[in-house]
This record gives sequence, structure tokens and C-alpha cells, in this order.
Amino acid sequence: MKHTYLLFILPITLSIFGCNQQPKHPQADLINQSSATAMTDKSILQYADSIQKNLAALEKQSSLIYLQGEQSMYVEKYNYNGKPALYEEYLDNKLISNRSKKYYLKNDSLILIHELNKSSNGLTETRTYFRNNIAFKKEQRSATEEKALKKQPFLSLKSATSTQVATASQTTSNEEQQLKTMEDAIAQRGPFAMYFEQFIDIPEESIIQLKGAGQNGYTANVIVKTTDALIDSLQQQPTIFKNEKLNFKWEIADKEAVYVPVAAKVTSAKGLNK
Repeated sequence: MKHTYLLFILPITLSIFGCNQQPKHPQADLINQSSATAMTDKSILQYADSIQKNLAALEKQSSLIYLQGEQSMYVEKYNYNGKPALYEEYLDNKLISNRSKKYYLKNDSLILIHELNKSSNGLTETRTYFRNNIAFKKEQRSATEEKALKKQPFLSLKSATSTQVATASQTTSNEEQQLKTMEDAIAQRGPFAMYFEQFIDIPEESIIQLKGAGQNGYTANVIVKTTDALIDSLQQQPTIFKNEKLNFKWEIADKEAVYVPVAAKVTSAKGLNK
């Protein structure tokens, strides 16, 4: 069940802030960034690069890995001071193609979408810049392999959003909906609401199998490496949990959702953690 996928910290200078103290926290300079509405394509890229370099210091949330037909997807979200700074969406269609899409936000405003598509034909990397939640610049580069891609310059693509208000409004609506969809995936809401289907216990591995309510909807598998009271209950009395929404924690490791056991003193004796 393996899946193949995928803070612009400005130096504080005396001339700007009138002091020589460095920030106590590596992301403290984010507070001093210019507003999202005033950012240029260059400053947006610097901001995005700094987020990538400081991911370990941000609060992280991960969705389950959702399966539908031949495609799998999952979402990761990074918060800074309680606000989303980055969403990452990963889509994999087995050997046909896979895509990673990153949404960078500042002060709740979308400022950049970075997309990387991989297929048998090669790779395509696209960057779309936003101001006031409307795209103002789009650029792209392509190559047959990753090493060659990094050597290619980005070429500007004419964006209809820069000349057509109606299209810009539609683009804004589409991206807002996608952000909501990713939040739903993390929170298991709507089409991502998962219910217990069965516990698979075989010599190779143990799996919690979850299923959405709708026909032909999403499913999700969670690898169990360490048991606790809830897992004991799922193994011994799976019918009690059938079609129930389970409350448990997981983490994404090696492109798999892995169950995080609860300490014995926290979990109820019967494991009915529903």
C-alpha cells in the first residue's frame, strides 16, 4: 500500500526597525512582513521559500490518505500563530501521473499556488501569483526530468484573470472552494467523512479500513504498528464499531497513514473511543 508522491525571513536592519536585536523565534519576522496586498512576485517567492525552510517550526496537520478508484490523495496544512501559512495537496494516479500543489497564504490571503505535475511525458512546474485573491501573474516551465527542469527558466503565461473581471471572480471562487475542500479533508467532513468498515489482521500487517458514506466514495486505510485498547476492541468486537466514526490520531510516514496509539492511562478500558 505504498504511494508515490510529493518564512521569507527578512533581515532586521537598524535602518528599518531602529534596533539591533534579532528575533527570538525564527518566524518572528513574519509579523513585520508587508501586507499581502502589497507583495510583488519576487517578495512572494521569498516568503514562500522561507516557509519551506521553516516547516519544522510550524504547527502541522495531516489528512488521511483517501482512495478513490485508481487515485489517492492527502493534504497537509502548516499553521503560523494559529493561521494557515501553507496547504499541500498530493494526488497520485498510480503509474500514470502524480501532482503536488502548494497553496501559500499570508494573513488569510492566498498569495501563491505552486504546482508540480509528473507524468510519463515529463514534468511541468507552474506558479500562479495572487493579489487580493486574484491571480496577477502565471508562469511555467517543463522538462523531461527533474534535473533538467531546475535549469529551465520560467516562461510567463498570459492570465485571463488580468483582463477579464468575470474570469477573475470565477478563479477566486474556485480557489476558495479548494481551500475549503482541503480543510474538509483534514477534518473528515463532507465527502471525506470516514466510518469504520473492518479491521484487517494478517501476518504482514494490520489495517483499519475506513469507508465514506456515499456510494463509490472515498476509502482510507490506516496501518497499525502498535496496539492499544481501541485496537484490541476493533480486533475482538469489530461489529460494534461497524459504520461508526472513530476518534483516533494518525501520522503520515513513508506515504502511509500510521495509527498513533493512545497511552493506556488515557484510553478507556474497553477501547470504545468513538
